[in-house]
Amino acid sequence: MEMVKGTIKEIGCFYEDRGNTEGDAAFSRWETELKNLFDDFDDHVDEFVIQMDQQQGSDRLGLMDCFRTDLQKIESRLAETTHKMKELKNSSTTAGGMREKSDIKEQAHGEEEVQTEVDSIASEAEKEENEGNREQSDGDKEGQTSVESSSVPFRLKYNSLPYYLRSCLMYCCIFPENYGIAKGRLIRLLVAEGLIQEKAGHIAEDVAEENINDLVSQGMLLVNDDLRDNGTKVTVFSPYRVFLRDSYITAHPDSEFSIPRKARRILTPDMTKVAESLSNIQPRSLFLFGKQELSGENWLNFEGAKFLRVLDLEDAKIRRLPDEVGDLIHLAYLGLKNNDINELPDRLGNLRALQSLDIRWCGDLTELSTEILKLVRLRHLKMFKRRNVSGMKLSGGIGTLGSLLTLTGVHAGGEIAGELGKLTQLRRLGVMDVAEENANELYASIMVMQGLLSLSLEAKHTFDQGHLVLRDSFSPPSILRKLRLEGRLEKTPSWLGSMESLTKLRLGFSHLSENPTLVLQVVPNLEKLTLWHAYDGRRLGKDFCKAGGFPKLEVLVIASRVLEEWTELEEGALPRLKYLHFHSCLNLRMLPEGLQFVTTVEELVLLPLLDEHEERLKPDGGVENYKVRNIPKITFIPASVVASRFNERFSTPPNPSNR
Repeated sequence: MEMVKGTIKEIGCFYEDRGNTEGDAAFSRWETELKNLFDDFDDHVDEFVIQMDQQQGSDRLGLMDCFRTDLQKIESRLAETTHKMKELKNSSTTAGGMREKSDIKEQAHGEEEVQTEVDSIASEAEKEENEGNREQSDGDKEGQTSVESSSVPFRLKYNSLPYYLRSCLMYCCIFPENYGIAKGRLIRLLVAEGLIQEKAGHIAEDVAEENINDLVSQGMLLVNDDLRDNGTKVTVFSPYRVFLRDSYITAHPDSEFSIPRKARRILTPDMTKVAESLSNIQPRSLFLFGKQELSGENWLNFEGAKFLRVLDLEDAKIRRLPDEVGDLIHLAYLGLKNNDINELPDRLGNLRALQSLDIRWCGDLTELSTEILKLVRLRHLKMFKRRNVSGMKLSGGIGTLGSLLTLTGVHAGGEIAGELGKLTQLRRLGVMDVAEENANELYASIMVMQGLLSLSLEAKHTFDQGHLVLRDSFSPPSILRKLRLEGRLEKTPSWLGSMESLTKLRLGFSHLSENPTLVLQVVPNLEKLTLWHAYDGRRLGKDFCKAGGFPKLEVLVIASRVLEEWTELEEGALPRLKYLHFHSCLNLRMLPEGLQFVTTVEELVLLPLLDEHEERLKPDGGVENYKVRNIPKITFIPASVVASRFNERFSTPPNPSNR
C-alpha cells in the first residue's frame, strides 16, 4: 500500500506541472488509463475490507495473500503508466521549447488546452458521441466551434485550479442544473466522499467550507442566500457545466436509460429501475431525487450497493429501511430526512464508517437504541421529530461518541444533559425539553464547549408558554454565531449584548414584557433577527432602533398577535436592512414613520395584512404609501382572504400577491 501511495505521489507532482502537455492526445489517453487504474484499485481495497469483515483466523491470511497479489498487479500497471508519463513529460518539454520559438498565439494555446480537457474528462461513451459529431454538416461545425470558443476563458480558469478545488466543482456538477444544494449538506457530502484535502490542525468540514468559499469568490459557484430562512444554497455557474463531466448519470423516469459500468455516482427519481442495474455498476453514491413510495423489502439491490459511501434518500416516501442497510460497511453518509420511517434497522451499529446520519422529520421515530453508540466515527447526528414537538431520546453513553461535531434535536432528560459535557468538540448543538430538573447540568456542559458555533435551546411545552430556564451564571461560548432560544423568558439575557460573533438570533415565544432590542441593537455583527412572539408590547417606538443601531442587520422578522403600531424609526437606523417581514401581526395598523429612509430594503412581507391597512398602502391615494414607495417588492395576503380560507378549512394558504 505504501509503495502504491508513493507512486501516486510521483504522478501527483507531474499533475502540478501538466500545462505543457495538455494539448497532446497522448496525455488524454494516459489520463484515462490512469483513471481506470485508480477505479480498479478502489474496487480491490473496498472488496478486501468487506471480505475481511466476514472472515476470521486462517481465512483472513488467505485473503491477505490474494490482496497482496492484487496490489502487486496494480503496482506493475502503475509502473508502466509512470514510465509513459515520464516519456510524455520529456517529449512535451522538447515540444514546448519548439512552440516558444514558433511564437504560437496565446488564444490558440488556450483552445488546445480546452479540447484536451474535454477529452480527458469525457467517458468512453461521450468520446464515441464526439466522433459522431465530427461528421455533422459544416454549418453545425461552425456553431459548435463558436460555443467552444466562448468557453475558452472558463476552461483556462478551471485548468488553473488546484486538484482539490477541481474535485469540489466537479462534484457540485452531479446535481441537476438550477438545483440549489444546501451548503451544510454539501460540506458533509464532500467530507463523506473523501474529496477534502488534509490540513494539519484543521477540521475537514472547515476545509470543505473554505474550498466552497474559494469557488464562490472566483465566480464558479453561485450563492443563493435565501432571506426567508431557507439557508444558503449553491449552484454551479452554467459555463462550467458545459465542459465538466464525471462518471455519473441522472436517470429520467419517462425514458429508457442505461448506466455506464464505470459510473461512480447515480442520481435517479426511480430507485426500482436503478436497483436492477446495481450489480453491474457498484457505485459509491446513490441519490434518490423525488418522492417515491418504497414500502417493500427489495427496493434496493444491496449486493450491488455494497461499496456505497453515500445513500441520500432525502424527501422520499420510504416506509421502512431494510436490515440489509447494516451490511453497507463503507457507508459514510445516510440521509433519511423527511421520510415515513418509524424505526431504524437493528443492525445500524454495523455502519462503523458512518459519519453523517440525518433523521429529521422521520415518521413516528421518537428514540434511538444503543446501536447508535457503536457508530464511533459519527460526526453529524441531525434529528427532529415530525410529531409531538419534543426531542429525540438517546440512550446513556452518548458522551463516548468523541467525533461528534453536530448533535441536534436531542431530548434533555435522563442522563443526556450531564453527558453532553464530554462532547467538548461539538460545533452545533440543539437541545429540546429543557426544564428545571436538567438545566444546571445542561448549562454546565454547554459552557465547556469552547468550539460551539450554533446553539438551540427549546423549553418543554414551548407552544403552550413553557418556561425556558436560563441561569444567571450561564453564558454560551463567545465564538457562537447562531443562537435560537424557544420558550418564555423572564428577561432578555444580558450577555446577548456582548456576543460579538453572533450573526443569527431567534427568540421564539419569549413573551417578554420589555423590548429586547434595547439590548440587541448593539450586537455588532448580527445579520438576521427573528422575534417570533418574543415581545408582548402593543406599540413600538423609535427606541426599537436608534440611529446606527443594528449596524449589520439584513433580515428582520417580527411575529406578534398584540402589536398594533410601530410609530417611528430614527433616520440612520437599520442601515443595511434588506428584508422586513411581519408575520401574524393581526392587529398591526401602522408602519413606522422613517421606513422611507431605509433605502436598502428589497422586500417587505405582510402576512396577513389588515384590509384597511391595505388601503393606506395602495399606490393611488394610500396615505402611508410614501413609506413603502421605494421598496421594489411587497408581498402580502389580505386578512379577509386568510379568514375565508381558514373557515373553509383549506390547509394550503393562497398564493401571495406581489406588487
